[in-house]
Amino acid sequence: MNDTPATVLRPGPLNLITDVPGIEVGNHQANHTGTTVILARAGAVGGVDVRGSAPGTRETDLLNPVNLVDRVNAIVLSGGSAFGLAAADGVVAWLEEQGLGWPLGPPGQVVPIVPGAVLFDLDRFGRDFQDRPTAAFGRRACEALTSGGFALGNVGAGAGAIAGGLKGGLGSASLDLGQGVRVGALVAVNPFGSVVDPRTGALLAAHLEIDGEFGPLPRPTAIPAPLTPSPTPVRNTTIAVVATNLELTKAQATKLAQMAQDGLARAISPAHTLFDGDTVFALATGQVPLASLQAEAAWGPVPAALIRAGAAAADTLSRAIVHAILQAESVGEVPCYRDLYLGGQNLSRHH
Repeated sequence: MNDTPATVLRPGPLNLITDVPGIEVGNHQANHTGTTVILARAGAVGGVDVRGSAPGTRETDLLNPVNLVDRVNAIVLSGGSAFGLAAADGVVAWLEEQGLGWPLGPPGQVVPIVPGAVLFDLDRFGRDFQDRPTAAFGRRACEALTSGGFALGNVGAGAGAIAGGLKGGLGSASLDLGQGVRVGALVAVNPFGSVVDPRTGALLAAHLEIDGEFGPLPRPTAIPAPLTPSPTPVRNTTIAVVATNLELTKAQATKLAQMAQDGLARAISPAHTLFDGDTVFALATGQVPLASLQAEAAWGPVPAALIRAGAAAADTLSRAIVHAILQAESVGEVPCYRDLYLGGQNLSRHH
């Protein structure tokens, strides 16, 4: 038996992925589309899990545990469908200028390792089909990098997002597991499925709230008729990053990403559809040994600790999705959750 006193779970100081030491975030958006960069300036062990049937990704094969490179420099999330993958080119160029990347022998020669994923937001909100993120978006997101607070909602990769007929957006959350361990999540919410319980109008993952983070969230004032499905449903995908300061192998980081996908499925129904390219990356910055979680099980403390971290990542991703929806703002004829269900109240107490 483990006699360690139970830790009261709380969000980190900002309740953002930047509560994980070593993680920075930068956003850039223009005309209802955008790009988000998640930087690990000192490098991080990476993993990925792809569940949707229509993914748009970059460098995900590199994250397979059987492959050589074991550290990544940044993850890029972007709108623009396959065109938006170009945003990563701007990030790679900026990182090279900073001397950040996989070293290649001669001093100063590096290859930045930048996996990424995109969601479909083309031709939305009056935007021309050719108006989408470019390499310049990635560079500008890098120029906005911060290890502190950043905006949520209609920003970065969430700028053009729609969530099952509601305005989607960018969300983030964190969790302090005690023993110096932090877990964080960042997500661009753009699913085919709904984030709302159709019977009550409540957000599906609202029950995972910690420490009053969603504010005094009331019951919806009215439950509207079901939202009309889009006549072109193949314009979706939710993409996310979970991060921790634990020391993980590539295989363990991959498991963390896999377990975190359950958080997406708790907050969105249905998830991982044929119209979604749902992708979750994991970053482990490695400052704290995995055994610091002090979990025990029949197979020993390390597997038990990884399970605990994965469960925390899933819950944190669900909470990040709720924050994305509560921070989103209506655009044109696409209403946000607050306007449609809560009379426009701004209740989320995000730091």
